[in-house]
Amino acid sequence: MFMGCNHCKEDPVISRRYSGEILCKSCFFKSFEKNANKELRKQVNLLIKNSNIQIKKIGIGLSGGKDSTVALHILKSYIGERNIDIIGLSVDEGIANYRSKSLDCAAYECDKLGIELEIFSYKELIGVTLGELLIEKPPQGSPCSPCGILRRRSLNQMAKRSNVDCLILGHNLDDFAQTVLMNHARGDIARLSRMAPHKFVQKGFVPRLLPLRRLPEQEVYLYSILKEMEIHDGDCPHSGGAQRNTFRDLLMKLEKEQPGTRHSLVNGMEKIRENMLKPEDLTPCPKCGEPSGSSEPCIFCREFNTFIA
Repeated sequence: MFMGCNHCKEDPVISRRYSGEILCKSCFFKSFEKNANKELRKQVNLLIKNSNIQIKKIGIGLSGGKDSTVALHILKSYIGERNIDIIGLSVDEGIANYRSKSLDCAAYECDKLGIELEIFSYKELIGVTLGELLIEKPPQGSPCSPCGILRRRSLNQMAKRSNVDCLILGHNLDDFAQTVLMNHARGDIARLSRMAPHKFVQKGFVPRLLPLRRLPEQEVYLYSILKEMEIHDGDCPHSGGAQRNTFRDLLMKLEKEQPGTRHSLVNGMEKIRENMLKPEDLTPCPKCGEPSGSSEPCIFCREFNTFIA
């Protein structure tokens, strides 16, 4: 028996197991965009309310992949006639045969939407590319750990230099749920409390917002393909040994057995955060001045001291 779209009976493009919906392309677009815009509007309003700030300029981290590219289009739609500037911020890790291709995609989409794009490299930050770093200072575990430290530092510095009031990241539902699960597994309450989306501005740190955090990775990918966006569809060559892969597989197994598990993790996290007090002010690192969680040198200075000394 043919099952058409729940709303208009047209040919479907997606069946959402977590909600039971069957949607055609047009209705999927409407549902996806409504969800993302509602989430972004809610996060922006909470940030304005709790931090008493005006949003005049928004930065968005762009890799050229599906998530950040879709987030860029959602942000452009959200801005509409609002008097808010947008700037794209990309990080070039210096990964051979990978990053340059994705940055070309980011540049293409920014040019199409009339958005300025700024690129900052690890070479500018610490004097070496990620490839050179892995040779000079091989990590004990996955390269994702040192790369994550450098990426966060680069984005925060770019955001501050560009005078943006907040920074949009393209983390989807799967990314967010995996991070919640990982932090619970480690018993890391401090990290749970610091997770984006942020509703408070802390000195020296640009708050992050996540418009796609309630939309599954599969839907983000489908949206980007159906909208014919220029995206770089490939995994980082260094991501094979990342611990996140274990949690990704576990979460997908749970989602398959009990649809809606990912959304439940997000909703549960929100209930926990509602009762959390405003986070303590971050302490400037005594060495570099960037915000840190303690009075000791920050993890960036500890890990990359030999490169920045």
